Amino acid sequence: MEDTLSRILLAAFFCAVVVYGGILLIDSARKTVEHAIGEGRILLNMTEEQVRQAWGEPDQITTTRILIPGEPRPTVKVTSVWTYHDPLRTVTFEKRRVVEFSATEKIKKSDGLTFLTQSLRV
Repeated sequence: MEDTLSRILLAAFFCAVVVYGGILLIDSARKTVEHAIGEGRILLNMTEEQVRQAWGEPDQITTTRILIPGEPRPTVKVTSVWTYHDPLRTVTFEKRRVVEFSATEKIKKSDGLTFLTQSLRV
């Protein structure tokens, strides 16, 4: 009987540690996103609302819908691309989450103007 009780208590303790660890991870992720928004940065998997908070309203939104045939019924894939013009930046959403973003910046060098593009995709 004591052995069973010890196992139950150990399992309960383990579950409590796992739940507490999960809460800490969720809180840490939330703080990371809030920090990025405050600095005007975009992270993969951000929502559309979080991108609006970080970068404001886009200059242009392009939405495409692709019908993917399948059984038992076809699937519709919706992709939205938000474009900002100054500076040139794009954010691609699938299922209302960031899957790709890029930014182009002008760098003035002694021999002229150079454009640097950085992008990140899931």
